[in-house]
Amino acid sequence: MFLSDFCKRSIEHRNIGHDWQFSDEQKQLLQQYYDVNQLLVDCLNSECYVSRDVRQQIEDALLLPVKTSS
Repeated sequence: MFLSDFCKRSIEHRNIGHDWQFSDEQKQLLQQYYDVNQLLVDCLNSECYVSRDVRQQIEDALLLPVKTSS
């Protein structure tokens, strides 16, 4: 009972827990989005030099929705 109530509340209040039914193309795009974000995190955690401003811009933009033109 608790789990189903938790799922319902998660969907209602946090917009998570949906059964999205993504197409193969959508799954591929989501995987690419994840991979790029993971690459950025790996780079930020490595010893490569990135200025503070660039680092902050990257961190601020991580995992945000991609803006598309309408």
